[in-house]
Amino acid sequence: MLRFLYNYVRSMRLYYGFVTATTVLAGLYYWHWFGFRADAMGRPAGWTLRDAALLAMGFFAWGFNQIFSDWCDRKEDAINAPHRPMVTGALKPVPAFAVSAAGLAAIAVAGYLMSPWTLAFLALGGALNIAYSLLKRVPVLNCLVYACAISCCALFAIAGAGNRCPTPGEFGFVAVWILPVHFLMCHNSYYKDVRGDRAAGVRTLQTSCHGYVAELVSIAFAGLATFAAGIMHGEGPQKVVHLGDHVVVFVHHANVLVILAIAVAFQRSVEKMKYHRATCLNCQLCVLLLHLHFFKASWPYAVVSLVAIQLLFLWYNDEKE
Repeated sequence: MLRFLYNYVRSMRLYYGFVTATTVLAGLYYWHWFGFRADAMGRPAGWTLRDAALLAMGFFAWGFNQIFSDWCDRKEDAINAPHRPMVTGALKPVPAFAVSAAGLAAIAVAGYLMSPWTLAFLALGGALNIAYSLLKRVPVLNCLVYACAISCCALFAIAGAGNRCPTPGEFGFVAVWILPVHFLMCHNSYYKDVRGDRAAGVRTLQTSCHGYVAELVSIAFAGLATFAAGIMHGEGPQKVVHLGDHVVVFVHHANVLVILAIAVAFQRSVEKMKYHRATCLNCQLCVLLLHLHFFKASWPYAVVSLVAIQLLFLWYNDEKE
């Protein structure tokens, strides 16, 4: 039993849980600041245990779903990541599927108790995840479908927090500020899988085009996401940080510089074929880009996430896993 739990938890790849949790957090921040006002004075709603529960569900949802993804991707993983428990046989599929199904069912029930609308976005995210597995051989569209699937986490959070269907403005927020970040993360994750993807017939920009094309997309999306969220739309819930204006501006620009530094470090790691480090940086880059719009309010969580991801990668120290 202990060996099963160990291999199951490793297969969850908990560092990615901070990506889905941060996507939920972005949805919650948007709802608290723009989707709801507690009184006529325009003050935001207070944070509750409901928000904490939604954040926890977002964190574990990735890991539960990852078990199914590992089974679907076992052919290319046999080349790209031959030491993964699902590939080596250390993690048996049937009991692992049972645990994941139970975990996802618990999330569905808890979400339904908050709002029946959450089930719609859980179902949509699940359907898109299946579509992603079927469309992995279609360049660009594979990243877009993946981005749509993970972005459902923000809509799930808004529905759960507000007990209603998200508004057109909230759908627009997810499409403009969240979806491009997940597109970038999916695109960046394909660098480490080039060998296995080619063998399995999976077509990505990395396997279908010259390397410079994929790198240009990585740089362009990171730059555009940083500029759009950090420069063009830099207002919002930063008011909750009661610091001097100059300090707030400094913190914001420091975050932008850290994002750009991580993006550069990611590209250098890819060029040197240090894919394990590149995966860590890709995860951290996604988390920071998701935080950027709300960084002045959420920077403590962002810092904790970056440190936790780094520490988890000390545990996931196998390049072949």
